[in-house]
Amino acid sequence: MNTDVQRFRFLAMLSGTAASLLLLFVAGGCGSSEETQEDWESTPAASPTARLEYRIDSLQSENRRMKEQVNAMAAENRSLTAKNAELETKLSEAAAAPTHAPAEPATGVASADPTAAYSAALSAYRKRDFSTAIQGFESLLNASVREDLADNCHYWMGESYYGLKQYPEAVKQFNDVLGYKKSEKKADAQLMLGNSYAAMGDKDEARKAYEKVTTTYPSQAKRAQEKLANLK
Repeated sequence: MNTDVQRFRFLAMLSGTAASLLLLFVAGGCGSSEETQEDWESTPAASPTARLEYRIDSLQSENRRMKEQVNAMAAENRSLTAKNAELETKLSEAAAAPTHAPAEPATGVASADPTAAYSAALSAYRKRDFSTAIQGFESLLNASVREDLADNCHYWMGESYYGLKQYPEAVKQFNDVLGYKKSEKKADAQLMLGNSYAAMGDKDEARKAYEKVTTTYPSQAKRAQEKLANLK
């Protein structure tokens, strides 16, 4: 009997010890969990102001990046524009440059190729180098150039003298064009004859010249009528 009582007491003691150990373990675990929660809750969250400042900084960085891209594109566009302008200038110069040797002076002999000399003289006229143009055309006329070029030489000499404001000489050259039996420049010469007289202040002769254009040369009639309307 005493043995059973002792055994019961021993088991009860073991149970009590185990319970105590369990309580200690649970208490220790709960304490650790509470500390972790407290640590997490103690970390301050980002304030609305801080988040707003961060957003502003991001937008400013993006804006700077876009401005840099725009500036780079603008610089590239300026470079392309400059290159395009340079190319257009070169093309214009190439188109204006004579493709043949220039015409020889009036005192010399015209080029063996009258067409080349004519083109050179006409190129000088288009560059408003009227004196050189006159020399070139006159050189061709002195060399007895064929008639289908001779009338044109007289016409462009008239235009060149008109450009130099030497109107009496211009009148002479335009009348020479009108003296040819056939010439594709007659209508233009008759109109320029009126312009030359008008520039000289001879309104009566200018009016006669313009009126002849309206009755004889339909291709220039409208321009002649406009000139007549401007005569006072």
